[in-house]
Amino acid sequence: MAYDYLMLYYVYEKPQLFDYPIQSVRKHILNVFAMGFLFFLWIVAYTIYKTTTQIKNNKMDRMEIENTLKDSQLNALKGQINPHFMFNCLNNIRGLILENPEKSREMITRLSEMLRYSLAKNEITTIVLEEEIEMVENFIEISKIQMEERLNFTSQIDKNTLKLQIPPMIIQMLIENAVKHGIAKLKGGGQISLQTTLKHNNLTILVVNTGILTIDKDSTQLGIKNIEKRLHLIYGEKASFKLEEIKNTVIAKIIIPIL
Repeated sequence: MAYDYLMLYYVYEKPQLFDYPIQSVRKHILNVFAMGFLFFLWIVAYTIYKTTTQIKNNKMDRMEIENTLKDSQLNALKGQINPHFMFNCLNNIRGLILENPEKSREMITRLSEMLRYSLAKNEITTIVLEEEIEMVENFIEISKIQMEERLNFTSQIDKNTLKLQIPPMIIQMLIENAVKHGIAKLKGGGQISLQTTLKHNNLTILVVNTGILTIDKDSTQLGIKNIEKRLHLIYGEKASFKLEEIKNTVIAKIIIPIL
């Protein structure tokens, strides 16, 4: 009986003696849950970090592969230019050797200057437009040696465009195409005009020549395809190339974004 009164006394009068062990257990349990929750958060954070890092690395690897492939494709396309241009010029020189040796020598000199230029720029994706214009002028002089008065060339070059970057030989190929498929087929010859303008952060290159838009049966259209592929590889959908005929005049128009 005395024991019962003693227990009642401790329960009601000294409850802290019984609460202490319970609070200690609760505290330990809460600590275990807290540690577990923190460990769970660490696992989640680590998983997110590793996943993000892996995605980033995969993206960088994919971009590196794409850039390497793009460079390889561009180099292959640039490799098509020299043989194509050489073939046309050597044919012209062959026709002049017996007829006019002096002009043929001048033609060879200008051709060597152009080849030196193209070799120097072979590993470059873009050049300043001013350098390309010099290339075009050499090509025009070579063509005039053969066609004489049948070829009339004019240009309107916006001074603000001279230092802008463009793919090498892209204008020269347009001019070459105009001479070969336009002026050369006209008995009385014709005119080629080159114009560059800068508007709304876009460079517009316009080549207009007398003639009609025809595609020879045996033509590979190498120059046109080359231009289209290089523009797409460098600028994607931001650049455009259009070739059309309006009233016996062929118009080639290239629009390039200023990067």
